[in-house]
Amino acid sequence: MIRFAYSATLLGLVLGAAAPLSGQPAGPKATPAPQQEITREVWQLLDAWAKRSGEIKTLEGKHERHVYDDAFMNEKVSNGKFWFGAPDRGRIDVFPIKITAAMIAARNERGAKVERKPDGTPYDLKSDDAERWLCDGIKIYDIDDEEKTARVVHLPPDLRGQNIMNSPLPFLFGLPPEKAVQRFHMELIKDYRPAFEVVLLKATPKQRQDLDNWKEAQIFLNTKNYLPDAVKLLDPAGTKRTVYTFQEMAVNKKGLFGGLLPGQDPWDAKIRGYQIHVIQPGQPQAGTQQAPLQQPQPNGPLIPNVIGQRYDLATKVLIQAGVPKGNISNQNAGPAPRENLVYLVQNQVPPAGTPITRTGKVVLKIFDKPKAQAAAGGQGGSRQSVATNRQ
Repeated sequence: MIRFAYSATLLGLVLGAAAPLSGQPAGPKATPAPQQEITREVWQLLDAWAKRSGEIKTLEGKHERHVYDDAFMNEKVSNGKFWFGAPDRGRIDVFPIKITAAMIAARNERGAKVERKPDGTPYDLKSDDAERWLCDGIKIYDIDDEEKTARVVHLPPDLRGQNIMNSPLPFLFGLPPEKAVQRFHMELIKDYRPAFEVVLLKATPKQRQDLDNWKEAQIFLNTKNYLPDAVKLLDPAGTKRTVYTFQEMAVNKKGLFGGLLPGQDPWDAKIRGYQIHVIQPGQPQAGTQQAPLQQPQPNGPLIPNVIGQRYDLATKVLIQAGVPKGNISNQNAGPAPRENLVYLVQNQVPPAGTPITRTGKVVLKIFDKPKAQAAAGGQGGSRQSVATNRQ
């Protein structure tokens, strides 16, 4: 479920650039950001983008997603559909894709444009997992239908309706350009006009709530309809790239939303009988009783996702989240496939989203130096390897 962050960001970037559900209200800036000098071109693009977004009452379409993971050297693919209803409702369905022999053969052809391992072979191609994300204007849901679990955040009244642009889902609801440049460093990377009605924008988050989930977004914005043709997201560790392409987008379509059965409500989460984990954004709010969800709900802190972070920073993040220092241990995950992955967390046990307890242990699996580099350092291996094996 940790990919929910990217799913929420996807729907936001369909109309702009969004930060995902974090379970917390808008946070402070991570560091004081210098005032950005906005070029006239960027300002005009942001203004037109926000105005056209404000005209959208409903939006639906299809998407294809590719996730490139440098740590595991694989590429996961999926496709799906999305829906938006103004002012504050959105939904994303993600479906696995069957990997065929023809797809593998095409990737192995000489000159194929694919991500490659150090030995020159293509990244392993895998089908991604199914997932579903939904915001009904009152609650935000991260749903795993296979496991029959859901994470739910209740939006406080001051973040509902048009005010949701102040939440971690800004541009999805038409964030004005003056607020956009306060929250993101916006750059025009390339203007493909007049040959193509497309510009490439880069958004770099300035605030902690965004930096915790993504490091950079590149948006291929269609200047005919001011909807993105494609979006590329880079994770905080810089080891995972998520690329979305969009097709068959329909704005303000009359009648029922497409892709649903007649009479089906797209904003019905359909989670009766699921295991519910409620994440309160700040202080508990009125109206967030357990009865409507019909499941016991843990209200304590959850283990954060630290995969891809450097081991020492990951340890600090876990301690700050409430995990006792003595409950955190390291394991050697073997040689890193690339130098830039040395000492990064390859995996964590238990996974992110698990409730934190006083006795619960957390194990971080950490990449060691590559074999050649470790051998050059002597028979004893790297210092980090020794430290890891002792814990």
